[in-house]
Amino acid sequence: MRWNGGVLTGLLIGVVWLVVGVALVVTGRRRRAASAQEGAGGAAVIGVFLLAVGGLTLFATLLLAVVPGPP
Repeated sequence: MRWNGGVLTGLLIGVVWLVVGVALVVTGRRRRAASAQEGAGGAAVIGVFLLAVGGLTLFATLLLAVVPGPP
């Protein structure tokens, strides 16, 4: 496995996407539960999207770390 600066940066970015996604999902679900207004839980949809992006970023970064390449 290669752990250079690019791989570590990719992992950090993926983790940040996941943390922001979880925060938006939790916030959106709480707002939807507390409000009768239509569209109050829209942040949760964005959070789910960010969770998917974060997961794909981590997966791609880990692939970069494992795939053999020039030394």
